[in-house]
Amino acid sequence: MPFFSVVAGSTYVLLCGVLLPVYLRFIYIFLSKKKYRSLRCYRIMVQMGIVQCLSMAPGFMLFGIAMILQYDPYGLANFFIALYPGGLRIEAVLGLVLALNRLEIICGFRPSRMAYLTLAIIAWMFGLTYIAILHTPYFGYTVSPKDFMPKYDPDKGFNRELQHYGYYVYAAPMVITLFIYIYILGYLIRLRTTHAGKIKRQERTIFAYAIIKFTMEFSLALGFNHYPFPHSPAFHFAMSLGLILSTMFLTPALYFALYCNLRREFFNFQSECTITVRSISS
Repeated sequence: MPFFSVVAGSTYVLLCGVLLPVYLRFIYIFLSKKKYRSLRCYRIMVQMGIVQCLSMAPGFMLFGIAMILQYDPYGLANFFIALYPGGLRIEAVLGLVLALNRLEIICGFRPSRMAYLTLAIIAWMFGLTYIAILHTPYFGYTVSPKDFMPKYDPDKGFNRELQHYGYYVYAAPMVITLFIYIYILGYLIRLRTTHAGKIKRQERTIFAYAIIKFTMEFSLALGFNHYPFPHSPAFHFAMSLGLILSTMFLTPALYFALYCNLRREFFNFQSECTITVRSISS
């Protein structure tokens, strides 16, 4: 049994196993508390969180188990890993929806409610269609216990075309999101220089979260798709770690760093437990 494969597989399982409950805890807080779920920005962030947890954690945990065992039991790793490319495309469009929301709150732009709904539906349709396509006999996104990162199956004849057009589905909303954030930054700079008004701290925090997360993910997307990386087990292992951390660690880390109240709520389990005391009459 290759030692490096066991180390890499164990790392994938451990990282996803530790980070998943942390991420789910934040999603639970957003869903369970009205002050969060009543705001559109948090509802968008919940959708993005659910997509990231479902598309990353099961596939890479099962991939890690397959690397340790040196075979894929029942083909589960290959089934669940195919959720990841579709999840990326859902998240890219939802990121555009979040940017549109920041444009509305900070700059006063008023998109219709239907615009938000339409973009959210498009996001899920693109992603789910992509996942369904990858599970057909003509396309494939697979893992092998001997490899250290997932890849498009070279034996499937139409994967090159899927990668080509799928890249534009992924990149187009990210480019639009980039231009929106550049506009918002320009607006904030003008607001600061003219002393025309102030943005609420909560809105500044949400914007900081959105733009930091977008910058990291956009940089990774550029690097993975346009930079010729060396083909070595160690580098593929590092790339897989980068995928896991950017998906499962970055968002919770930003929540911890930027949201003081959310940080306190994360550790406050007592207020969520209701104790009923009944009097017993003799």
